[in-house]
Amino acid sequence: MSLLLLTTAASAQTDITTTWLTHDGQGVVEIAPCGGKLCGRIVWLKTPTDDKGLALTDQNNPSQKLRKRPICGLAVLSGLTPDKSGGWDGGKIYDPEEGDTYDAALKLAGPDKLTVTGYLGVKALGQTFTWKRYALPAAQRCSPAAQQ
Repeated sequence: MSLLLLTTAASAQTDITTTWLTHDGQGVVEIAPCGGKLCGRIVWLKTPTDDKGLALTDQNNPSQKLRKRPICGLAVLSGLTPDKSGGWDGGKIYDPEEGDTYDAALKLAGPDKLTVTGYLGVKALGQTFTWKRYALPAAQRCSPAAQQ
């Protein structure tokens, strides 16, 4: 019985399929399985509306037809698979503030810290941020109508 509890606790500490507060504290991203890989979407924003009270949209997207998508609910991580180092790589991360997409790699840096690296081709030249595990109450999640 105690071995089962230890295994479950260790598994919870190495599982990244949960919600994470971004490095700047402005958003929460939920990482979950999708099509045999890992993906992530924004499920909370500190400031979900603009100065006119309208929901923030993907206005910096290079594709004009995608600029009206709500940020809350937006998929920002995709295609991540396990790598040899115990992390996840081979995916993409989208930065809605800039409208840019980068290669992405994730790695746990402790039970409640996740390093998120965005890079173009060479991981060592990328930019790394630390996200913190965050228990987001269901009532604070983006409304289902805002998610796409």
